[in-house]
Amino acid sequence: MSYWDTSALVKLYAKEPDSTVFETHVLKTPSQPAISRIGLYEARAAFHRKEAEGVLQAGASQTLYDELLLDTASEQLRLIELDSGVEQEYGRVLSLCYQQSPPIALRTLDGLHLASARVANETEVVATDKRLREAARVLGFSLFPP
Repeated sequence: MSYWDTSALVKLYAKEPDSTVFETHVLKTPSQPAISRIGLYEARAAFHRKEAEGVLQAGASQTLYDELLLDTASEQLRLIELDSGVEQEYGRVLSLCYQQSPPIALRTLDGLHLASARVANETEVVATDKRLREAARVLGFSLFPP
């Protein structure tokens, strides 16, 4: 039922002040969360950034990434691949966002996340990114956090 943007997904692995809110939400979700393959790449970069900033201990970025990969391999997370369906939906997402008044200047990867969510037939987007949330709202998704 829910698609997790990387801004929220990272909170499940690298503890942040509001991580428990997201941990509780994922436990209450009846089906496994969907993520895009992009989320794997972005999460890996976020883990490395947090380690470089000293937020994570040395070596933690690889441990967290391995944990994320295990969760996708065991299907605790449903991985949405970047395929021709996502590519077609991406064009529709961009058109809808740029037809708004004022237009929503959607970033490329945010558009691909939202296209992935639509292809996966999800109804909720879990994200903290303001621009992605604005676009998700326009596209008819419910949002978490509300």
